[in-house]
Amino acid sequence: MATILDVAREAGVSKSTVSRVINNEGTVKPATRKAVEDAIEKLGYFPSYFAQGMRTGFTKTIAMVVPEYTNPFYQEMFRGVEDVALKYGYMVFVCNTERHTVSDVEYTRELLKRNIDGIIYNTYHRNDEVSEYLKKVSKQIPIVFMDKIFDDCSEVSYVYVDGFESVRRAVRYLYNQGHRRIGYILNTEDISVIQERYLGYLKGLEDCGLEADEKWIYRVRRENEPDYIKLGKDAARYYVSLAERPDVIMAAIDMIGIGCIKGLDILNIKVPEEIGVMGFDNIQLSDLIKPALTTISQPTRKLGQTAAEIVIAKINGEKIKDQVVFQGDLIVRETT
Repeated sequence: MATILDVAREAGVSKSTVSRVINNEGTVKPATRKAVEDAIEKLGYFPSYFAQGMRTGFTKTIAMVVPEYTNPFYQEMFRGVEDVALKYGYMVFVCNTERHTVSDVEYTRELLKRNIDGIIYNTYHRNDEVSEYLKKVSKQIPIVFMDKIFDDCSEVSYVYVDGFESVRRAVRYLYNQGHRRIGYILNTEDISVIQERYLGYLKGLEDCGLEADEKWIYRVRRENEPDYIKLGKDAARYYVSLAERPDVIMAAIDMIGIGCIKGLDILNIKVPEEIGVMGFDNIQLSDLIKPALTTISQPTRKLGQTAAEIVIAKINGEKIKDQVVFQGDLIVRETT
């Protein structure tokens, strides 16, 4: 494998001149630049960012930490992060913490050991110990948080969708459609973004003069590696068993909503004629299922792109708006 010294010998220049050409630093005569570029092509030389990192302190790598990479939401977000990262010459490592809060700390420590330049952080939990650790680390290395895990966000960079207001508005839409018995499938209460959505549901009911009826709130029993479709089917069976069923069911995430639709179909309950269903996320599958799922859309790819722009700007010491909140858009389809 060719080295920077091999390129320097081939081009008849110094190692520092080759470095300036590679990093586009300083002034290099056009003829000299061409000689170096020709040598690089001839020898098939690839600069080592890790070797450069020993000199510059930067490795041109970003970590995207997610709680479960199998979730289509995070796959789409990654595409957005990569859109921007590749444009600036960065590679993205994806780290899957599998929802265990202890892994959040362990992963971050391992990433710091590897001289990662910045982190785009997705986490499910509001664990005080982990939150304080991450806030401390964010003062040492650029971190952009993709969830509202801090009560006071004034000292951190973040990009997220306001789930509270998005769901609150969606409840008003359902009310205006004539629905008065509005159910909710809650995907556990220990996940910060899900809790925000649930609180938006409760506030939306209050806005409409409706009381939250506990029998119409289904709390899923989630395993370590959840099958969201199955969880949705379980919820459907529960609602169908009720003497008084809800008019419409809101699901915390699309995958559970899709499972609910499938479960209702198995039980010969027509959607939306007998029970309506609404999701949250607008994953691709929500438009492919029949009937197509009404949902609250997050600009998922844009979230990733925005986070990447912020973290790279912070790496470079640039001033940029580093606290961005998007609103979800209601996408009305066939299930309401």
